[in-house]
Amino acid sequence: MELHNIGIPEMKIANLFEDIEILKEVQVLAQKIIKDDPNLETNDNKKLSILVRDKFTKRIEM
Repeated sequence: MELHNIGIPEMKIANLFEDIEILKEVQVLAQKIIKDDPNLETNDNKKLSILVRDKFTKRIEM
């Protein structure tokens, strides 16, 4: 499965000064997702699970 087709853009490094507010919002949302669905098993989180697994698997294999 090609993950670029699921609507999630490539990750990029944020500018901490310019992006602090959005980073705080994302942190809160990420914590809520992990609290509500720690294994990312719901339909809403399956694509996220695949994306995370793909990103980290590629980095580990390097």
